[in-house]
Amino acid sequence: MDLHGIWTFIRFHWIPLLLAAVIGGGIGLALASAAEREYTAESELFIAVANGRDTGGIAQGADYSQQQARNFSAVATREIVLEPVIERLGLDLTVGQLRRKLSTSVPLNTSIISISATDPSPAKAAQIANATAQSLVSSAGRLTPKPAQGDALVTLQSVETATTPSVPSSPNPKLFIILGMLGGMVVAVAAVTVRDLSKAKVRTAEQARNIVGASIVGSIMANRSVPKSPMAIASAPSSLRAEEFRQLRTNVRFLQTDRTHKAFVITSSVPGEGKSTTSANLAAAIAASGTRVCLVEADLRRPSLGSMLDLDDGIGLTTLLAGEAKIEDVLQPWGDDGLVVLLAGEIPPNPSELLGTSRAETILRDIVNQFDVTIIDSPPLNPVTDASILARLFGGAILVVGSKKVEMRELRRAVERMSLVEAEVLGTVLCMAPTSVMSRYRHSYSARGPLSDAASTTTSVVADDSPASPPVDAVHPSDGDETSTTEVDDTSVHDLDANTTSTSAGPRSTKQTGASRPSS
Repeated sequence: MDLHGIWTFIRFHWIPLLLAAVIGGGIGLALASAAEREYTAESELFIAVANGRDTGGIAQGADYSQQQARNFSAVATREIVLEPVIERLGLDLTVGQLRRKLSTSVPLNTSIISISATDPSPAKAAQIANATAQSLVSSAGRLTPKPAQGDALVTLQSVETATTPSVPSSPNPKLFIILGMLGGMVVAVAAVTVRDLSKAKVRTAEQARNIVGASIVGSIMANRSVPKSPMAIASAPSSLRAEEFRQLRTNVRFLQTDRTHKAFVITSSVPGEGKSTTSANLAAAIAASGTRVCLVEADLRRPSLGSMLDLDDGIGLTTLLAGEAKIEDVLQPWGDDGLVVLLAGEIPPNPSELLGTSRAETILRDIVNQFDVTIIDSPPLNPVTDASILARLFGGAILVVGSKKVEMRELRRAVERMSLVEAEVLGTVLCMAPTSVMSRYRHSYSARGPLSDAASTTTSVVADDSPASPPVDAVHPSDGDETSTTEVDDTSVHDLDANTTSTSAGPRSTKQTGASRPSS
């Protein structure tokens, strides 16, 4: 995980991390308060060596004293020194127990021995340190060589006597608190990671792209008005939401690598992620650019486009599959831009079997051949196999991912289902995305005035003779933040498709409800 990933993790999980740190710090403070206090006293000895009169002798004496300091530092915790201490102080301790209370050290390039004693009693700690130092001085006379005449070559002198400490050396409350906070955060990170791997929901476009492995072709922000006005393209063409669908249309244009790719299957992992709303608005946005578009409702289990578009849902695809009508008899125009809709019709008892027949394939291919672009609203991938059949039939699918609606494991399962039938995920649309800083900026910018039809619509999504289009990631990259998509100004697309005009085409609706009441 890079720094950006770490920052994203902290942004989405800062509350549990903070709570874990506070709780861990509190536990550390409680443990520090409950732990037995110990005090450390320290005494110091200096090693003196008889030096020669010349410079060489003095240098050798200094080196020798440092060597002897290290030797006597080791001797200070031996039995020869500790037994007299036990007897003198009347300690109810063994040599081993007393040794565990002592520590010695020799500062670098010095001839000083530091003797530290630790005990729950500050007075006893000082007594043990001083008694050990005195015992070591006495032992030095028996351990060091003496010349035939004169003083000993090595002598130990006390340079600092241990005093009774007033502040305990352990426990260290600050250290306990810091360790407790770190431990709490480690536990929180582990818990959040386990949860993310099990039931965590997809939040950002970056998460969706990492799981799906396909480019982000659109990001549709959450909007409370969707249940009442799902068709933003018709009901609020100057709104930010409508602009996002137009940008999705622009990016879908880059998915058309050749003229033969005319059908786009729109699906999701689970119900409720916004695939039908996305399908309908995308189809309407493409039709507004002068392209002949057919919106096919292939969700034969839970059809919703009839009520959304206020069309007659008594006839449709199932009517064709039953051989009760011709294609032109069940197509219904919607709006004033030439959009034609084929609803699901009556709900059959065996949708998967119907869509898997050769008759269904023939009918759908006939419809695709009659229009420039066909948008197929299919069922979710995980509950049923219908979407997998359609995705394989038409060379892949665009996967709608509902932010905070689908779990990561469910999205992975959907991708696996596509892989099993060797169908490609052409692109990913993050639906119900949280508002980002960039989106708020665009909202304030677009609020200066409504977008005109000429300035806000793009050209046909059908591939033309213009130069090769840039990759989808270059047009709609993910920033890994919230909406994680960079918006594309629709007016710039006219430069890409300058040779294509935006003239209206296709049948016009004879039913006024399609344009006046798109929000049902």
